[in-house]
Amino acid sequence: MLKSLEGMYGVKRSTSKYDGMICTFDLDKTYLDTRFESFRKLVRIPFEKAEEKKTIPGVAAVVRELRRGVTNSQVPVPIYFISGSPEGMHKVVAEKLKLDGVSFDGILFKNWRAAVKKFQFKKIVDKIGFKLGALVYARSIFPVKAHELLFGDDSEYDATIYALYSDIVSGALDSFEVLTILKKWEIARDEMDLIADNLKRLKDSGFKYRDAVERIFIHLEQGTPAHYHTTLSEKVVPTRNYFQTAVILYKMDAITRAGLFRVISDMIRNYSFGVAEFTATTEDLLRRGLIDKGEARQLLKIVYKGNPLALPRRIISDLKSDFMKTIDSFSRVPETMMIPKRRQSDQNLTLVERYLRFEPKRHV
Repeated sequence: MLKSLEGMYGVKRSTSKYDGMICTFDLDKTYLDTRFESFRKLVRIPFEKAEEKKTIPGVAAVVRELRRGVTNSQVPVPIYFISGSPEGMHKVVAEKLKLDGVSFDGILFKNWRAAVKKFQFKKIVDKIGFKLGALVYARSIFPVKAHELLFGDDSEYDATIYALYSDIVSGALDSFEVLTILKKWEIARDEMDLIADNLKRLKDSGFKYRDAVERIFIHLEQGTPAHYHTTLSEKVVPTRNYFQTAVILYKMDAITRAGLFRVISDMIRNYSFGVAEFTATTEDLLRRGLIDKGEARQLLKIVYKGNPLALPRRIISDLKSDFMKTIDSFSRVPETMMIPKRRQSDQNLTLVERYLRFEPKRHV
């Protein structure tokens, strides 16, 4: 795996003074609408053609807007993908991304062949050691001042992996604590050794431990409860679709207002995202405290003025009226009741204890 990491990220720290975002996406079920609920479907994945692969609605538009950035700089925002799929898929996935108009800086795939040779079939399915090792290595190579956005889904361990990585680079966990946690999670010995080496590499690289991860976006592809993914880190933002993701990114100034409009338009034109979906998902953002009522009104204004739904003015006026009534109903609910809080039992635990107590659940 180390050879693959060096090929994708490099072998020494970049001298770049870049201090913007770097975005890392999981591939399957975060970008690609990959289905492998059975072993037969899992085996078929490497043989699919680029045009046969489907994307999650809206994600390609979001990646394009992130790549474009919010400044007039000619330097594109770095985009990386990490996939648990076999290395042989690189060509077809790269072709699929090109068809989607998505530019990227690298894709890391899992070495299935090595796992099969060693009869380590569990490593083909489990991704914790593989992804965490890649993230730690990448941080030792990335420009010192760059900050990160991480994107995953709820079918595997993405929220857990990203939260643990965030705590590592912030300096909240020592290396021996990380390895203790991974041992409890029964990570393969060779992956543990690689992570230990990469933790040392990170320390020796001159990286100053800081809060480098801004947000962790988890696409609720399996429909698991949003609060399930926020127990380990308040940076985790579970979203039900990429409209919600785009709204939060716009709120963070990670994409522009025009970019948000383009994402909404893409979802409407290509994925039948209509009035009902807009209303329901915006209400969900309000209910979970991810946007406030003022931001909801601003969002409605963007949609109302631009009319990406291509609706008659009478209908969109009715939408505005109904939506304002919904926002007003939220005005009667105290903010403290709308925003879910971490369980008291979790608050009383140390950070290491929370990880040791947490049991990652796969939803494949």
